[in-house]
Amino acid sequence: MSAADQRHSLDVYRSLLATGYTNRDLLVAALLHDVGKAEGQLHLWHRVAVVLLRKWWPTMLERLGRDGAQGWRAGFVVHRRHPELGAELARAAGCSPLTVSLIRHHQDATADPADPEEARLLAALQQADGVN
Repeated sequence: MSAADQRHSLDVYRSLLATGYTNRDLLVAALLHDVGKAEGQLHLWHRVAVVLLRKWWPTMLERLGRDGAQGWRAGFVVHRRHPELGAELARAAGCSPLTVSLIRHHQDATADPADPEEARLLAALQQADGVN
């Protein structure tokens, strides 16, 4: 992971601790939620463009991140798919099913886990991620 992504993950982790969360699966997910970004060429300019496009032109962000995009657009695909990529890396490394699920859904605003505890933890991760 880039130094910026490592710092962000630590900030998310510390935010959760500061608000009283101690669930191990949640805290591991906080540290690893963006690990999928390490799977490709996601440069600083991609990150800036993602923030701006998400706010001002989300349909273009979706279009740029379509699967199969190559060249300069590949970073947008990595950004869009990083939760899925990260979840698979976490699963392969032996993380718990809950940690894997939290990573997989951390950017999915429509995710609605059937388990109330998982839903509560996912909401906490999403909130901490959003403010950091």
